[in-house]
Amino acid sequence: MSRRRKKPKQAPAQPMRVGKADAAPTKAPWYKRFWVIASGIFTILAAILISGPEALRNSRILPSEVSKTISQFRSWVKEDADWTGKWTAHPEGFADLADMRLSDVDLEIIIWATEGRIEGTIATKRLCKELPMFNYILLEGSVFGNSAKVTAWDLVGGHRVEFARLTLERDGYLMTVTPTAGNKEWFPASVRIARDPSAPEEKDKLDADHTFCATERAEFFNSLRGQPR
Repeated sequence: MSRRRKKPKQAPAQPMRVGKADAAPTKAPWYKRFWVIASGIFTILAAILISGPEALRNSRILPSEVSKTISQFRSWVKEDADWTGKWTAHPEGFADLADMRLSDVDLEIIIWATEGRIEGTIATKRLCKELPMFNYILLEGSVFGNSAKVTAWDLVGGHRVEFARLTLERDGYLMTVTPTAGNKEWFPASVRIARDPSAPEEKDKLDADHTFCATERAEFFNSLRGQPR
């Protein structure tokens, strides 16, 4: 008879032991964390030393460039370039001057426009008679679309004196000027003038006529000499 061979007994399964490598991760020692932080700081400092001057210069330039761009956009929206110039009833350089139907007046206006704000001067012969020591008085105001509300004023005896208010209506290179309040009689009523293409376009070169009231001023001084003492 064949004898059956007995199967060897299997040893009972041993529980799995967890070694140190399989244990839950622990925080790195403080000196290792310090080294990582120090390495990061060193890298940043190295980058600043290499490209820092250029980066810092750009950081200073950027705000001014943004401000400049915003200013240019506002000037474009408010059409500063179309307002700035010398406006008169006797412009030079127009071949079709008769067809423009300008008023026959002695009004002369200089405008410097910046982001919709108007500064400038205004002169008339009536002003020369009323204020012979002035060749012109000052203008200031704001643009609203194709019109502007301005105030004619100047310093008299160290004090600001507002003489009149006017409305300017611009249609391309033509302008209608209407006094609305104050000494309206010093200005012609609702006149049509044009921008002089022969005048400088640069604001720093655009200036009022400093001899506009020369004749009236001479007459004023002559009248003083003729008065008895």
